[in-house]
Amino acid sequence: MRKLFVLAFLLLGVSMSSFAQQTNTKLIAFMNKASWCPVCQANGPRFMKDIMPMAMMNKQVQVVVSDLSNDRTKTASLPMLEKAGIADFAKANKETGELYFLNAQSKQLISKISIAESDMKIKQAFKAALMSADGNKMMNN
Repeated sequence: MRKLFVLAFLLLGVSMSSFAQQTNTKLIAFMNKASWCPVCQANGPRFMKDIMPMAMMNKQVQVVVSDLSNDRTKTASLPMLEKAGIADFAKANKETGELYFLNAQSKQLISKISIAESDMKIKQAFKAALMSADGNKMMNN
């Protein structure tokens, strides 16, 4: 019985932590990638090294990547898209090598930018989208 109580307590704690993280999220940074995409092939390593850590370290940002390489990877990406609430958006926006910034609450597109752009331009777009998402959230409160 004691083990059951401890397990229930831990599950509740994880659920509360997950809920708190979702409510603090202001921006979804969403990217479609594919092994056959020339833009992804040319810019993916630089993007993963220089840009992705900035987005992933920001607690206000949820990073979602969808792999459109083949049917298997598309199916494997679907649960993450559904969890983020952007499966319909992803279905309508299948461009690879594009980074989409969405308001985490409304799921509306704020902006998009190609990962072929310079690091500086991508960072500027990221900061502008985060400010926009933060402003939209403040207006909705």
